[in-house]
Amino acid sequence: MIQKLGAKGIKLDIRDLWDDGSDHDDVTNIYVRGGREGLGSFYFNYVKSGKPKDGSIHGFFDYGFTQTFEINHLLGEYLESVDAYYNKKTYGLQAIQFKTNFRSSELMGYDGECTMFTLAVKGKKIIGFHGSDKIQIFSLGAYFTSITPTRLEVKGGMGGKKWDDGFDHENVSKIEVLGGFEGIRYIKFDYVKNGKLESGLIHGVSGDGFTQTFEINHSNKEYLVYVEGYYDDASEVIQGLQLKTNINRSVMMGFKKGRKFSLASNGSKIIGFHGYAEKSLNSLGAYFSTATPNKLECQGRLSGLPWDDGCNYDGVRKVYVDSDDDIYTVRFEYDNGGKAEKTPYRRDVKNELEFVLDYPNEFITSVEGTLADPKSADITWISSLTFKTSKGRTSPTFGSVSTGRKFVLGKTGSALVGFHGYNGTGNTLNALGAYYRPFPPTPDAEKLKAQGGDGGASWDDGGTFNSVRKIYIGLSENVVGFVKFMYYKSARVVIGDDHGNKTLPSEVQEFVLEPFEKLTSVEGTYDDKIGGITMLRFKTDKQDSPYFGFGRTPSFVLHKNNHQIVGFHGKSSNMLHQLGVHVLPNGFKFVF
Repeated sequence: MIQKLGAKGIKLDIRDLWDDGSDHDDVTNIYVRGGREGLGSFYFNYVKSGKPKDGSIHGFFDYGFTQTFEINHLLGEYLESVDAYYNKKTYGLQAIQFKTNFRSSELMGYDGECTMFTLAVKGKKIIGFHGSDKIQIFSLGAYFTSITPTRLEVKGGMGGKKWDDGFDHENVSKIEVLGGFEGIRYIKFDYVKNGKLESGLIHGVSGDGFTQTFEINHSNKEYLVYVEGYYDDASEVIQGLQLKTNINRSVMMGFKKGRKFSLASNGSKIIGFHGYAEKSLNSLGAYFSTATPNKLECQGRLSGLPWDDGCNYDGVRKVYVDSDDDIYTVRFEYDNGGKAEKTPYRRDVKNELEFVLDYPNEFITSVEGTLADPKSADITWISSLTFKTSKGRTSPTFGSVSTGRKFVLGKTGSALVGFHGYNGTGNTLNALGAYYRPFPPTPDAEKLKAQGGDGGASWDDGGTFNSVRKIYIGLSENVVGFVKFMYYKSARVVIGDDHGNKTLPSEVQEFVLEPFEKLTSVEGTYDDKIGGITMLRFKTDKQDSPYFGFGRTPSFVLHKNNHQIVGFHGKSSNMLHQLGVHVLPNGFKFVF
């Protein structure tokens, strides 16, 4: 249901009203022009029925500053609220700031001697704007709609009766499970709705067995992110469940028996469940909504010009610090799905130095700093910064360590993926805060059957890696004599064992993948007379490798739709006899 908030600011004649409408899915790009006289013009880009739509320009004068704010709706980012400032004497909007579920824009314009108003509706997002203009922008209103959660279909069987707790909750507060030798007999969820605890229904039946509970401290910003389960195909009953929050993990509730499954959506929290149950719990599905960013509040003096890079990045590639005896300013180059995004200069720099990370193999885990210790306790700024990484490296200390208060920005088991702060009106960085992202739960890889012959000894690199980085292929006369694989795991590169005889091949060739490139399939040829694999060819989501070996016609293909290869297994002796793969779903986004 669409909700309209009336325009606020200076009211004009009906002839000066404008309206972009409410039939959009999301707001994507925002463009603002203005100066000392106020906001002269702006326009919004939208998504409508899944397609981009350009809005109209509102306002008239076209000089002064130009500022833009992009919202990445494809990554679940949406516009939550707008803060606007108007001056009754100058009759127009003077400044504006936009806030998404991930971050805030810079303040666009000048808010001195102004009255502020906010356009926001709790639990809803902005999908359109309306207002009034003449020679500049005089008022602004917005259209809101409910945020549709993501539904993950049930895992398990379809036996029993269908049940659905719905998705109109803010959080899960408690899970209760009754189990026995035959599996989980019932499950019950308690939720938080409209800020109050709400007891859920029992799904299944009561009886003898063990009862286990897991409580989630929602008042401490704890929320459920992951469910791991085991389903027995023979009995068609879920045997065990383990739950993980952004802070804690439950014990295994039940037994690790049967086929493993998971319910997870990276960057989201579980707000509801659905499934099938009658005499036992037969299946389980979940509803997800975008999680509130994990934010470390600013350390220092909260005054000056605020800035916020947001939290929707995968990691930090570079840190830029302008400093002398004090920290003047800091900015970052982030990684956004493999694309480098550098934040702009926030002031003129004189002595900017770099700290480069080996991303995606290295992440910032903490920032240590000191605050200046001036005579006045009400005035301070950041005098030094030191960055620490997941590889145990420490950056140079930027600035000079003072005798003032020390602070640390960091969260155990997490990477810092975004920053926010305050720049002083002088030449100092007054405050610094950060966003962090915990290590995400990794689903178990699926092992696809190896292709080739039965000669040689079995080997298995495993399926616990995030992706494949490099492949070595050794060719010996008319057969593949040797293979070796390099993987990404967490924030490290892992080199696998040698498979085959490394001393026999006359030539070792390499196939190198980019950090975010996905290996999707392997083609190969097996020769029965030789008893070994004679050709291999690899395909990714970006390229095809050359043919390594002899021949061009494959006799087997290792591939699963919508999955990527993350590990290898097989058999070898003085040659490669057999090759198989481990795969993970494409949709899973690795942070580490």
